[in-house]
Amino acid sequence: MMNKIKDYMNNLPWHTKLVLGGSTAIFFTFFLFSFLEYHSVSNWMLKREESAVNRTITDIATFYKEKGDSLSLKDISNSEEFLRKMNDKDQLIRVYDQHGTIVVSDKNGEFSVLEPTPAKAMETEKVLEEGNEEIIARYPLEGGAFSGTLEIVRQLNSYNKMMDQLFWVMTIFGIGAIILSAVSGYILAKQLLKPVRDLTQAMIRIKKNGFQGRMVIYRQKDELAGLAIVFNEMMDEIEKSFQQQKQFVEDASHELRTPVSILEGHLSLLNRWGKKDPAILDESLEASLFELSRLKKLIVDLLELTRAENNRSLMVEKANIDKILHQLIKNLEMIHPDIQFKLTIDRILPFAMISEQHLQQILIILIDNAIKYSKENKDIQISAEQAGSEILLSVIDNGIGIPADQVHEVFNRFYRVDKARSRENGGIGLGLSIAKRLIEKYNGSISINSKEGIGTKVSMTLPVVTENGRF
Repeated sequence: MMNKIKDYMNNLPWHTKLVLGGSTAIFFTFFLFSFLEYHSVSNWMLKREESAVNRTITDIATFYKEKGDSLSLKDISNSEEFLRKMNDKDQLIRVYDQHGTIVVSDKNGEFSVLEPTPAKAMETEKVLEEGNEEIIARYPLEGGAFSGTLEIVRQLNSYNKMMDQLFWVMTIFGIGAIILSAVSGYILAKQLLKPVRDLTQAMIRIKKNGFQGRMVIYRQKDELAGLAIVFNEMMDEIEKSFQQQKQFVEDASHELRTPVSILEGHLSLLNRWGKKDPAILDESLEASLFELSRLKKLIVDLLELTRAENNRSLMVEKANIDKILHQLIKNLEMIHPDIQFKLTIDRILPFAMISEQHLQQILIILIDNAIKYSKENKDIQISAEQAGSEILLSVIDNGIGIPADQVHEVFNRFYRVDKARSRENGGIGLGLSIAKRLIEKYNGSISINSKEGIGTKVSMTLPVVTENGRF
């Protein structure tokens, strides 16, 4: 049974749970408050009734005591008028002797027959007679010629009526408070959960229509408004990533289609005429090998880009900038004897927080681009210096430069400033994308400053290895 109730509660909507929870909390709070208040008022009124009875019986006893030793049975019998004046509503006053014989009495109301009970001292008690609550006070009377008991019986009709009224007032107010709290809680819960419902609706729209759906940002600066902002920012990033992935697939398909088409064309040409024509055979084989080389480079670069974009944390390594730069320039001078490489190192540099393999890969990408896009006067400058807790590396060429409106696009995958020239040089447009992602993985940065027709400066920063081996 309890499991069914638990399952039922778990399946309720959140706003219903909030309303039930709030109403239940208010109910128990009001119930506890009403219970304590009811009993406090009840005790206070009972004490008030007892005080009134005790005060009356004391005044009457004082009246009899004034007679002193001359108090007689006749004095008691003749005090009926006095007792009538002292009596109150729903109250019985009587005096009986030591044998239980009633001498005088006065009553206002209907009372059950009570057996006389002699008293040795003043006493007060609360009794229940035939369903009616009563307060009974007794006082011993001792005189020269009389010995007996003064007794007052007070019915609690006024007290019971007052407590009944208080009970119903509290009950009505309690029911009203619960209804009001349930209605206000329902309205408040719907208002509070509106951003959550909007989030759900936005997710449904995104599921049906794509990444265009966004949540409405409300003016309130609360947690739910923050949730809407974070959700929209997350969707912006997802949409951006999706568009980049879509563009990547389209560009990769285009880049792969071109060499494959060329290979297919040359193989068809060889199949038709190349078997007997050595010139066509040589030309087609040379072109096919070139396209295969481009295709191989494209596949390798795509794999490198995938590795660079992998979110797995890299091993903490350090690289000797001075050593790597000198060795790299030495190798490049052998491969490109027609190019003037100028290396400037500010002073003895600390180690950079990057693997030597990745640093070499990045530098080769940057210098290779500088070589490809240089003019006839191929003069390339490489510099390294320490700037605080970072090492600044720069590669400067005097090449064709980049148009100002295209500088921000050069890090995009498959982007090429001069597509014709890039294709001639075997460029694919993935190098800077790979370099940027590798640098960012080591908490570095890369930027480009270029003027069309004058040259380009590529600058990158890498964190210095500290004493504890951390960034």
